[in-house]
Amino acid sequence: MTRREPTVHKKELMVACPECGSVRGAACYTDRGHRMKGVHQVRAELYREQYPA
Repeated sequence: MTRREPTVHKKELMVACPECGSVRGAACYTDRGHRMKGVHQVRAELYREQYPA
């Protein structure tokens, strides 16, 4: 079986999250281990630094 990258629906998920440790393509998680609808602010800022508009 071939391995494929997860489909990324939010552009901020293109970078890993230094706040919660989520890898590239994975969702952010809260301190209690619940999946977040959005992403941590640090991750969004990191994405904007790496991929300026």
